[in-house]
Amino acid sequence: MYIIHKTSDFRADIKPFLILSLTNANFQTISIESDIQFGNSIMAIFINILDNTSLMFKKLHDKFFSKQSSLLCSRITFSCSYIPLILFVGLFTTILISTSTTIFVYSLSNSVVNITNKDLTNQSSQSSPISASLYSEQIPPKVKEFIINDIVNKSKAALVVGLIDPNGTKVYSFGNISKANNIPVNESTMFNIGSITKTFTTLLLADMVKQGIVNLNDPIEKYLPSNVKVPQYNGTKITLEDLATHTSGLPEWPSNIWLNNTVGNPNPNYTETQLYQALSNTTLTRAPGSQFQYSSFGIGLLGHLLSVKAGVPYEDLIKDRILDILGMNDTTITLSPYDIKYRFAVGHQGGKEIVTPTVPDVIAGAGELRSTAADMLKYASANLGFLHTKLDEAIQLQHLIVHPAISANPMDYSEYAALGWRVLTNLGTETLTHTGSINGWNAFVGFTPPKQIGVVLLCSCDSKDADMGNLGFVMLHLTGVQNLDKHSESKIHTTSGLS
Repeated sequence: MYIIHKTSDFRADIKPFLILSLTNANFQTISIESDIQFGNSIMAIFINILDNTSLMFKKLHDKFFSKQSSLLCSRITFSCSYIPLILFVGLFTTILISTSTTIFVYSLSNSVVNITNKDLTNQSSQSSPISASLYSEQIPPKVKEFIINDIVNKSKAALVVGLIDPNGTKVYSFGNISKANNIPVNESTMFNIGSITKTFTTLLLADMVKQGIVNLNDPIEKYLPSNVKVPQYNGTKITLEDLATHTSGLPEWPSNIWLNNTVGNPNPNYTETQLYQALSNTTLTRAPGSQFQYSSFGIGLLGHLLSVKAGVPYEDLIKDRILDILGMNDTTITLSPYDIKYRFAVGHQGGKEIVTPTVPDVIAGAGELRSTAADMLKYASANLGFLHTKLDEAIQLQHLIVHPAISANPMDYSEYAALGWRVLTNLGTETLTHTGSINGWNAFVGFTPPKQIGVVLLCSCDSKDADMGNLGFVMLHLTGVQNLDKHSESKIHTTSGLS
């Protein structure tokens, strides 16, 4: 069997570019740098097959044919010597026919290819072999109809769907990177993941707790300059755990973060001094740790404090302690010029491309990461326990329920806050999820450990146009397609467009 793959894809999560099932021998791997080399590799394979086939017939001839049978064979219209040539021509013609079509089918086990809307929907792809037991072999028709109608056609946006279970991963993609860049999105396309970044910040906290660097019950004033006034409530201090569970009492966003006082448009040059000023000017209305209130202010501050404690910028700290360990090489804050031009999808709102606001670096931990479906599936894999690393204990700590939260799901499941994760339960099964949205974008990651399934959704569409949270619940089989157009998570937020 031959495996042809692009060299750029050669990682632990390698997805073969094409498998030609030709012999029962061991795999022969061919690395290619471009599609031109793909054609050359195909030709080389068939030449090799021709030689092997000729040799095979020669051995069969020598072993089983007598002189008389050879004479008989010579009288047949098509000499035995033409059989390898016939096989070669037939196989080569098949390749020419298949490669002349617009849609290529890369077959891996039970791969499913969606060609209903070939100009909008790209074929499914897999980062590892899939068996028939994959919990969702293909996107349900009603869900696909919603994606095509509401996301691709109406919103003019793109979506990548990633599925994972113990048998592997599968990715479906819809739409293109942008109007100017008509490249179809795929598992390597980069998207804003917004507030899903918060789960990386709280994993960073859990890891530093496990390393003995910080403690969950440390008051935050321990990591702030002495001249910064930290709000309290009747002597109760805000702790790191309060920040991580949205129970600090801090508002959703700092009051002084908005550019030109336009709520929803954060100042990209927001500074540490301004962050400390906002903290000092905040008056708590209840005791920290007593009540859930979603706060990007709180987790943004948490990321900043952990960075200060480590003496390393947030982006470098996340890379060193999480991303590199999980092999998430395409998850980052800073984009290269190449990524911006060829890999980063453009956000959409109301069917139009927009310029997305920038989350300030000083609170990057609240929502500044960009990622790909391939990387986020690795993240889901680690959280499901399929991928084992030195972060295992930190991940287990991060999943522990800490506090009751606001129920904001169409199933009316009870909700609790873990360290950064929403934990939904029907008193039988727990599902951990998080969404992320910023003007023109929204994303979802969710997984149900008892069922060992997970879903990743990355969309260049605004949450007002298509809500990834409810789509995620549908894909996790928690609710039906009747809830696809609901926007239940608005109960959690006070600032439109940002979470």
